[in-house]
Amino acid sequence: MKTTKHFNVVIIGAGPAGVGAAIKLSKSGIKSIAIIERDDKIGGIPSFYKRKKGGVKTFMRWSRGGYPVFGEDYAAWLEKQILKSDVEVKLESQVLEIDAKGKMLTFVNPKEGKVTLSADAIIMACGSREETPAERKWIAGARPVKVFFTKQILNLVDGNNLLPMKKPLIIGSDIIAYAAATKLKAAGAADPIIVDNRPSPKAPFHERLYFRFWGNSPYRGFDVKSLEITGTQSATGVNLNGTHIDCDGIVISGELIPNSELALIGNLEVNIPSRIPVINKKYQLSESGWFAAGNILGGFHGAESCYFDGRRAGSAVINHLSQSK
Repeated sequence: MKTTKHFNVVIIGAGPAGVGAAIKLSKSGIKSIAIIERDDKIGGIPSFYKRKKGGVKTFMRWSRGGYPVFGEDYAAWLEKQILKSDVEVKLESQVLEIDAKGKMLTFVNPKEGKVTLSADAIIMACGSREETPAERKWIAGARPVKVFFTKQILNLVDGNNLLPMKKPLIIGSDIIAYAAATKLKAAGAADPIIVDNRPSPKAPFHERLYFRFWGNSPYRGFDVKSLEITGTQSATGVNLNGTHIDCDGIVISGELIPNSELALIGNLEVNIPSRIPVINKKYQLSESGWFAAGNILGGFHGAESCYFDGRRAGSAVINHLSQSK
């Protein structure tokens, strides 16, 4: 194991929130900054939404006039900001453990092996993930093949130009679900049926209106207590309130839950069952010197919102460092 290296600030996560924090810190004169990212590229979730002919621009640049862009282009913009700075980026690096009181973390990557870093402050910008069927509590039945999460669909449709289903059904109705429906429609599938356990879609009307340019996915909202996925080898549909809805593939989409596993491992305070880290004051976690930004703080926020949230967290860290001198 390599010896400990010290930084002024270490950031876990190179998505929009992590990059926003790093840029704010760098432009404010903080010289020693490192970002730890488990993926092989900067940009987080936007980087999975590829730029391609006939593709769908699903990320809004509200700070630049509110026009839509491909996620891959937004991720490239984030990477450009980092490359112009002195921030040290460690890709393909999985954080294994954290020492909250000692403000230390240990990660492993293919190039360096196992490494321990210490810092004056650490920002957790770990993002969030989609809830599993078990976590949603109202989805039952088998787990045959052709049941995907949104990120898997992006890898197939945008990353590999594959269409895993012709007649899709999407469970969930927030903006992520409608973006996934549009991706499938643009790739050649029929309009996906969207189902949820609420009488109306979770995504606001103005957001759904944007995606109607590519298709008009029918919504099946029910006041239900459970949904049963059917199919033995491959998904064939769902049973919902006594009605069977046919499909040849299912996407379990949206309904995000914070990636707060590291916070729990390090005994930082986390609200259960929401999994949202406890914030004592502006972006600061239960242990002094630890901060959080972006979707790890709960709810769904777009890339642009997370970027500026990261910048605000960076300001909170700057204030903390100045008070600690």
